[in-house]
Amino acid sequence: MFWRHRKVLRDRAAGMVFDWRRGHGSTSRMIIAVIVATCFWGALLAYVQISDPDPPHPIDDQIDLTMVDLDARENRWLAELIDRETLFHRRWDVRDPSAIETEVVTALALKSPRTYEPTLREIILPGPDVSLVTLPGRGPTALPDPDRVDSVIFASPPVNWWVDVRVVEGPDGLAPFSFPWPDSDPGREMSEGEIWTVLIGVDWQGRVLVNEPTIKSSNSRTPVLLKKYRALKIAALPEKSPLRWWKLEARLANRPLPE
Repeated sequence: MFWRHRKVLRDRAAGMVFDWRRGHGSTSRMIIAVIVATCFWGALLAYVQISDPDPPHPIDDQIDLTMVDLDARENRWLAELIDRETLFHRRWDVRDPSAIETEVVTALALKSPRTYEPTLREIILPGPDVSLVTLPGRGPTALPDPDRVDSVIFASPPVNWWVDVRVVEGPDGLAPFSFPWPDSDPGREMSEGEIWTVLIGVDWQGRVLVNEPTIKSSNSRTPVLLKKYRALKIAALPEKSPLRWWKLEARLANRPLPE
């Protein structure tokens, strides 16, 4: 084994053997080399930024529209080219309705719409025919006589008409009052709740000088009411003063008679 070890040393010195297990030389140089390599690659990764390029934006669908005056002389060649090479010459004049009707007829001939063809079916009603039957001796022109109705006269209590008077506007000195309707007037065609509005003017001695209804009426019972107002006794004032005015409202009422 000794001679083999010497052979290995000789071959290693000649550079014919490489020891994969350990390196040759000083260990400090290996450490320094590792530190330098680490600093180099660390600085390179720190200051160099690597980014993926942005994808290109998709091209939007665009169309260019150019307005060309085909009636101009310099564009005459373009008008002839359009008429010759395109389907523009197959257009029709919209002022002529016959061309539109022709196109409609042609389109309907290529694919005509479905038409509904109804079928008639007889429907027989079940059972016999129904006929109207009237009572014997009765018909559209023969109607029965109406039953006799006896008129009934109800007894009504006797009327007792009174007039209730209240003050609507005016100074103090005239209290509400009421009086029976004069027996001289029978009170026919009178209705309860009938109203008269009268304006009276009284002097300082208590005499009624003005006695007029606020609304002119052709009622025959109005003079009876005015005559009653004219006979009113109103308290006099201690000294002479202008007329006192009262607006009175009279209401007709039917009071029940005492039993």
